[in-house]
Amino acid sequence: MSRHQSRREAGYRKHVPDASPVRTAAGRAQADDGPPHTSCVGPSKPASQPRGENTGDRPGRAHAPQGWGGSASSGHSVFVLDCQGRPLTPTTPAKAHKLLRAGVAEKARSKFGTFGIRLLVATRHETPQTTLGVDHGTKFEGYPVIVDQENNLNVKLDLPDKKKVLKKIEDRRALRRARRFRNCRRRPRRSDNRSRKNFLAPSQKVIVDSRLKILRELCRIYPVSVAGIEDVCFHHAAKRWGTNFSTVEIGKAKIRAFFAEQKINVTEYKGHETQELRQGFGYHKTMDKSEDRFESHCSDSLALACAVGTGESVEPGPFLAVDDTYRAVRRRLHDTQPGTGGIREPYSTGTVAGLRKGLLIGTPRGPGRLCGIKKGALRYYDRDGQRQSVKAAHWISPSFVTRRKDGDSPVA
Repeated sequence: MSRHQSRREAGYRKHVPDASPVRTAAGRAQADDGPPHTSCVGPSKPASQPRGENTGDRPGRAHAPQGWGGSASSGHSVFVLDCQGRPLTPTTPAKAHKLLRAGVAEKARSKFGTFGIRLLVATRHETPQTTLGVDHGTKFEGYPVIVDQENNLNVKLDLPDKKKVLKKIEDRRALRRARRFRNCRRRPRRSDNRSRKNFLAPSQKVIVDSRLKILRELCRIYPVSVAGIEDVCFHHAAKRWGTNFSTVEIGKAKIRAFFAEQKINVTEYKGHETQELRQGFGYHKTMDKSEDRFESHCSDSLALACAVGTGESVEPGPFLAVDDTYRAVRRRLHDTQPGTGGIREPYSTGTVAGLRKGLLIGTPRGPGRLCGIKKGALRYYDRDGQRQSVKAAHWISPSFVTRRKDGDSPVA
């Protein structure tokens, strides 16, 4: 056996020099599967054909640097956007590295902190079936995404505490009513602001908006076409112990309207059907839903995604938790206690030096969450939940506050 023959059987492929981009018959560069000027990347597979490529370590395999959202053996963990920002089929870190080096893609980040790329050339838009599972809850929710036959991401959402929102509304109402008995200027009363059409109480609206934020970001980076949702229903007239179910039931019309706008086919399941599916697929579920684990709240939603997708069990993929519990005081009139001379100082609004409260900022002590300003210095919560001050922020990010499976701080 010759030396060249043994190399071919071992899987080695020769690298050719740079050439002009390869174009299809339609004149579009095939940039979603590899750089157009290298011969080490074969032709694309049809969208309906399962991706069976080996993403493990092997000779000649390119490795992605650390911090790219995964290693070369982490599967298709890199989301892909076309030149117009539309989601495409995710790819591997190694293939994303090749596209970046070829100059046909640029780096991108999601609000979850995951790494992706955005193509700079036109490409085809055929994608495999992408399913989304949604398991609503009163405090925690699960959102897994399955592309073809691979679980690319599992998101556990920590919902805002509606009791804290209700407390802020009560304090604002007390200040407003107390102001009526003082000799203060006021605006004329409004009589046309009591329309109840599509009305949601503020304590419920904050939860629905939190769900929509996660859904919008997932649909922005993944080509979701099918969704499985647990439809929570409770007979409140017959039973009086289902108070917590009302929080999940309220706002379902807005969620359904969002899926209809995104042209996503939705299949709804009852609670007992979700349990049967989870047990049939063999996923385990823990009793403590506050744990940052896949089994806490993503096992049910992954079973729903499998049911509306291939109908077969898939191995759980990457997991992260999104902390969306912080809500700043934005519409409070003034301080409760008067200051010197009986003057009540104005309370801070929802913005700080033109920046919205809750943004992630970079500080010498690490990332923090912006919460206010005092004597010209920015106030923020550090990773231990303590308020600190900094003269200027190194960087600003609108990303979500996330936690990894190993129990990292919410501000990381």
